[in-house]
Amino acid sequence: MGEENNNNIIPFKVSARTARLIGRENVASSKGAIIELVKNAYDADSKVCIVYFDNKFSTLLPEIDETHFSGLLKLGLSTESLNEIYLKNEDVYTIKAELSEEKKSSFRNSISKLSALYIIDFGEGMTQNIIRDHWMTIGTDNKANEVFTKNGRVKSGAKGIGRFALDKLGSKCEMTTIFNPAPEIHKPDTDIDGKVTNNKGYNWVVNWEDFEGDFKTIDKVGAILTGLETDSIKEEVLKKIPETDLNKIESEKDFKYGTILKITELRDNWEDFFVEQVFSDLEVLVPPKEAGGFEIFVFSSLTPHKYGEVLGSVCDDFDYKLVATADENQNVKIKIFRNEYNVELIPNAFFEREAMQKQNYKRADFLRGYWEKETSFNQLLKGFGAVDEDNIFESIGIFNFTFYFLKRQSNSIDAKKFFNKNFMSNSRKDWLNKFGGIKLVRDNFRVRPYGEVKNVAFDWLGLGSRKTQSPASVAKKEGGYRVEPDNVAGAINISRLTNLNFEDKSSREGLQENKIFQIFSLLITEIIAEFEKDRAYIAREMSEYDDFIYGPERDRQKAEKLKNDILAKSRAKKEQKTNDSNNANPQGEQAQEEESESDKEKEILAGELDRKDEEIEKLKEEQKMLRALASSGIVLASFSHDLSKLNDVLASRTDKLKDLMLEKITEEEYANLRDSKNPFKQLERIKKQDTKLQNWLNFSLGATRKDKRKRKQLFLKPYFENLKNDWSTVFDDRGILLDTSEIEELDMRVFEIDIDSIFNNILVNSIDAFIISKDERERNIKIKVFSNSKEIVIDYHDNGPGLSPDISDPEKIFEPLFTTRRNKQTGEEEGTGLGMWLVKSIVDENDGKVALLYPEIGFGLKITFPIKYKR
Repeated sequence: MGEENNNNIIPFKVSARTARLIGRENVASSKGAIIELVKNAYDADSKVCIVYFDNKFSTLLPEIDETHFSGLLKLGLSTESLNEIYLKNEDVYTIKAELSEEKKSSFRNSISKLSALYIIDFGEGMTQNIIRDHWMTIGTDNKANEVFTKNGRVKSGAKGIGRFALDKLGSKCEMTTIFNPAPEIHKPDTDIDGKVTNNKGYNWVVNWEDFEGDFKTIDKVGAILTGLETDSIKEEVLKKIPETDLNKIESEKDFKYGTILKITELRDNWEDFFVEQVFSDLEVLVPPKEAGGFEIFVFSSLTPHKYGEVLGSVCDDFDYKLVATADENQNVKIKIFRNEYNVELIPNAFFEREAMQKQNYKRADFLRGYWEKETSFNQLLKGFGAVDEDNIFESIGIFNFTFYFLKRQSNSIDAKKFFNKNFMSNSRKDWLNKFGGIKLVRDNFRVRPYGEVKNVAFDWLGLGSRKTQSPASVAKKEGGYRVEPDNVAGAINISRLTNLNFEDKSSREGLQENKIFQIFSLLITEIIAEFEKDRAYIAREMSEYDDFIYGPERDRQKAEKLKNDILAKSRAKKEQKTNDSNNANPQGEQAQEEESESDKEKEILAGELDRKDEEIEKLKEEQKMLRALASSGIVLASFSHDLSKLNDVLASRTDKLKDLMLEKITEEEYANLRDSKNPFKQLERIKKQDTKLQNWLNFSLGATRKDKRKRKQLFLKPYFENLKNDWSTVFDDRGILLDTSEIEELDMRVFEIDIDSIFNNILVNSIDAFIISKDERERNIKIKVFSNSKEIVIDYHDNGPGLSPDISDPEKIFEPLFTTRRNKQTGEEEGTGLGMWLVKSIVDENDGKVALLYPEIGFGLKITFPIKYKR
């Protein structure tokens, strides 16, 4: 106790400049500061917020009248200074023609201080207790603890620093507030001594410049508070801004309670150009459907008839619209509206195509305009659920997402091919330039700057990067279409109630980008991918249908018909010669014409066949190159140590080091020390590691031996024994047993590297599956090879976790770029998505078949090759 009593408790002091740091320097922009104050009006349960710019006398106008001239004099400008700028011509004053830009700039700066900014609401107002305990308490948590307003709104603020946005706007602030005395709204108003007051409201004045100065602490700086007996905020509004016409506001009738913020000595120039920017920003701040009974008005004394209610914009001219709703169980309902197609022009034959029927695309759905799908977080981010140790999915919470896709321009050829509707491209461009981008909306207010046009956070989901990595057109046969960020708009709606882990940054610019937010962003991108898949599938089919009717497909069919006709004529000619040889007239004119026509047909056929053969050869060469590169990439990416070229020295370097050490010391000197302190024991450990590294290198170098590229007889039993030895180090380290005991004595004439590619890829997948598996059991892989009268059969089976339950269509694993491997920290895809595609491609090229097996436990695959490959 004595020690505690002798300790001096020294309290922290906060400098007055802290307020400046929190407010003026921490709120990102003046427009952002205004939006913060508009949010305060919403949190005060006001139906209306008025943003009024008193900028009439603070703007350098090219021409003013007598009234304006007198107004400037009343505000303190001298007649001499005005006469230096303006020249009187009857009842009008015009800027002098010879006036220099320097004088214009000087005058503009001198009058900019004459402007004022008002933020007015008709909400519940503030008592002295609230002003003292909440308004003037930095970082107050009342909004964090009291989430709902009295009328049931979810409060948009949470950090308790929004009021310091005032400092960002100007040096001085005067607040007038009339509070609602109803007991269900406010507790009885009391002064600093706890006595009940008779005040109906208060006038609060602060000069932010008082916070500057050496050695000032924040408790030494204060605001002036004066009680008011006025019981109507309307009187106060008309007193400060007599020209205000409150009759324009239909949603509010009483105008009895509320708050007026008057900011003067503004730090920014609020000429009409900048007022217009604020008006535009507010238009996209609260989309109409999310407004929830809250209206925003903007007025300017300079241009009283230019602005008014902020109405926002509704997007009704779109090509695609997607609406996704996520519930508390991580299920997602998706509804996709197709508005791009003129369905009446699409022939029935298009819907009768096999590919359209296979995916259940029906004319009725196109006429209805939309289709629906139910999915889940696990299916959207396939594979992440298996590595989600932090329960990120549960932490994300409920949200809904509305997404729009709009082409900016079209051309007649595409419009005809894809049966597109006509649209006004200029109108779309203007709309997207103003309202484009994916916005994040929380409790009816945008979270800036996500999706904000001309801001670095416009493409916060990285759609542009996705497009750069996969620039495929929408109709590309191989797929890979990604949407452009400049062609999309939309809003993601979250709430402080259901998305608890999305915290604001203190700067009020965006959310804290933690792991949960990163996974959430990936989910949104995968939801957008549902639209991309739908649009791309339809576009590919429309393109192929167009080819079928008008394009190369027509030539191919013609060539096929010509070939059959030539063969038929040839057979008929031979029969005619046999049966009627005595009556034939080969020298006749008709025969020569027929022969000439036949030659033309042969030329067309030969040209088409030659083109097809050349195309096929090019594709085969490209496929071989891609397969070799991809196989090498998969192996090397999985085992990065194989890049080393230390193979020649690994076996001997520890022995050489040991010999050098023995010249100075002996092993007996360290015999009684524990292994971690014994250098000879450490050398033994290093030698074992070197041996492993050497095995890896031998394996890697063996994977690309030149003789493997030569097609030769491959004996399967020794091949699989060698494969087992090659992988032994990997399997031993991971406790995996590879069983190759049931391999028949068979051989095939194939490229050995092709068989390597098949099994290296399958084995890598099995290893990855074992690593993420949470089941405690032996890890077994079995390869069985046998034959029958028609084919060689290779059965592959592991007892791992099997295919991810997130995969709704198992056959998709054979598609290129399909992967379920995810980084457990970021949720991003890690696999190449080429492994199983390579397996199927190689088997197909060798006239074989690959099919999935569905064992009770694990993963199974059946590969068959026709008997012609058996010796």
